[in-house]
Amino acid sequence: MKKKISNKKQAGEEKQQLQTPATVETSKGNPEIIQNIELSMIVCNPYNPRKYRPDEDLRELSKSIANFGIIQPITLRPKDDRYEIVCGERRYRSSLMAELTTIPSIIKSYTDEEAMEITILENLQRKDISPVEEAVSFGRLMELRGYTIEDLVTQFGKSDKYIRSRLQLRNLTDEIADLILQDEITLAMALELARFCPEIQKDVYREHLSEENNSSWKHLSAGEFHSRMEAGYSNDLSKYEFDKTDCNDCPHNSAKFDLFLTGNCGSCQNVGCLQYKQSEYMAAEAAKLVETGPNIGVCVTPHSNASADVVEHLSDIGCDVYEIIPERYPVQPVEPVMESFSSKKAFAEAKQNYMNILQQRDSRISELQALASEGKIQLLVDVSGTKPELCYRTITETVEPESTEKPIEKLRKQDERNKEIAIENAVEDVKQLIKDREVPNSEFQAFEEELLYFLMLSSLRKENYRMFGFENDYLLSAEQKASVLSTLTEEQKTTVRRDFIVRNLSNTAGVCKQSFLLIDFATLHFPEMTAQIKLHHNETFKKRHERIEEKIKVLAPTEKQTFDEAVVVPKETLMLQLPAQRMTEEITEVIAEHVDVPDSITVEDTGMDDIQIYPGLLQMAIIGELPESEEQHFNHILLAEAV
Repeated sequence: MKKKISNKKQAGEEKQQLQTPATVETSKGNPEIIQNIELSMIVCNPYNPRKYRPDEDLRELSKSIANFGIIQPITLRPKDDRYEIVCGERRYRSSLMAELTTIPSIIKSYTDEEAMEITILENLQRKDISPVEEAVSFGRLMELRGYTIEDLVTQFGKSDKYIRSRLQLRNLTDEIADLILQDEITLAMALELARFCPEIQKDVYREHLSEENNSSWKHLSAGEFHSRMEAGYSNDLSKYEFDKTDCNDCPHNSAKFDLFLTGNCGSCQNVGCLQYKQSEYMAAEAAKLVETGPNIGVCVTPHSNASADVVEHLSDIGCDVYEIIPERYPVQPVEPVMESFSSKKAFAEAKQNYMNILQQRDSRISELQALASEGKIQLLVDVSGTKPELCYRTITETVEPESTEKPIEKLRKQDERNKEIAIENAVEDVKQLIKDREVPNSEFQAFEEELLYFLMLSSLRKENYRMFGFENDYLLSAEQKASVLSTLTEEQKTTVRRDFIVRNLSNTAGVCKQSFLLIDFATLHFPEMTAQIKLHHNETFKKRHERIEEKIKVLAPTEKQTFDEAVVVPKETLMLQLPAQRMTEEITEVIAEHVDVPDSITVEDTGMDDIQIYPGLLQMAIIGELPESEEQHFNHILLAEAV
């Protein structure tokens, strides 16, 4: 029998065999010399777009290299006193992992531009390249080698839309790019995020994508993700009337990031700037309308989003401001144009209809102007929308009492309101500051701990109000919560923390990590009752399982059928068939009903070891996973039930 040669010995023999350079024929008939180059003399190519390589992938290749050696040599070029990789970085990294000292290489002379282009083109031809790596590669070919989108379409046989969508991904921040590299978000989500500026991407990552929790957006559909981004982070500029010349080159305009925009003005992603420009426009345009006639006032509709700054400005220049639902002033109808109609007859009818509406409008305006001159109505400018609009209110015969407020009191109130506006604006700016910047990683301060308890006190259950001196018939105000922060005892802190845990865990449902934690928490504090719940659901499942077994025996075919012929149901699907929802709800009720959690917990002698454990119940019940040997067995059970 032939003796097995060790990997290291085999690698050493290969090294000896290639000590003298080997010559191979290329496809073009030109000879290329293969040399063994020390791995320590090789450096990676900075132009390589492949930044994410799964460790498992490299480990598999390293095992193959250890057993069989390098089948295809890598390509290097001289770089200073070392060699730089042009093609084959994956083989190089796996060789390092396999603890080789040399690697078969072909050395060629390339300029920086040629080496960069060859490296990118070689990687773009791989099947497993990620969309982000494609984006980087296409972008570098355009920036450094002068490729156009049309060149890329021709070179790689892709559609124009495909190339543009990949180029769009260059706008992603590093955090979002890493998520798509690791398959934690879909390509559709990444393309949606690429339409937004880096500040918004960082905010979305921090608030909705950085962790797996109930508020995570990672599992949303593409349509739902788009809707939430539009609702929370975008404002369509076409809806606004102010001069948008400065917006064309603004980095917060989505048009700067979206390669698919076809003429529209994009969406604004800087809410503060948008509100400022809109307020400026509204105040100026409303002032112009007010000056068109005597006694024209200003109004806002109840519960509208009218800018407080606009209302304050118009009030300062002497306008009376009303909060009412006004009557609309007649508007100019849209004149038809011939290009919109298929025949001259249809256009003539539309033109005649337009003239009739215009005549009615002019007649109505004359009536309203007469009523205004008689003091029966007052013309107003409504500033509730995206542009000021004329309207009016009917003046009743009731004589309103004159205000007894003195001018000095009115000015003091105005001054107090100005102070509130300054504080409100400062708060908004500070909120943006905290969102945009990382908080320094310094020692956690006592004040920060008080803040935590201030926030957690919102979850305090009314049953525990008296422990803090609160009445239990109303919600806690911010002042009440702040009043006890400096005097909290250890017992009160424990109560606050546990009520916070109960409030948040009780909102869980279904199969998720939070449900697992809920059951762990219940087991810690109510071991016997939690055990009873698990026993109940075990028994329920066992009965159902036995009934299904009986059905299988009846439905079993006469001819023997192997497991391989049956449809295999994934274990994850099996898990979801089990009564996880009801068990989670029952345990939540146990926690809610037994509000007095003991300060010291003893989990010995709970009797849980005596519970009969039946295979198949969820791991969240802390009774073990489904054994591998039984997986196909249960697949057949579910298959028979479906039949």
